[in-house]
Amino acid sequence: MPQKSGKTKKITVKFNKNLYNFKAIKLAIKEYQSLANFNLDQKGNYIRVELKDIDKEVIQIIKDEFCNYVLFLMKS
Repeated sequence: MPQKSGKTKKITVKFNKNLYNFKAIKLAIKEYQSLANFNLDQKGNYIRVELKDIDKEVIQIIKDEFCNYVLFLMKS
């Protein structure tokens, strides 16, 4: 049965702490929060971001675009 919100699926992205800035990840989540529900946690050398209830309009591109935006924020 389709969800009423038009959102679906779950994606997990793991960022290595040696390569990625926690602050940039948090800022990216803030900017993308209208497109999915985000959970953020840290375990070992990784920062894990889980996206769920993703807007079906962006489901095919959100992972790549989110990661690119994190990289952009790190350079800013």
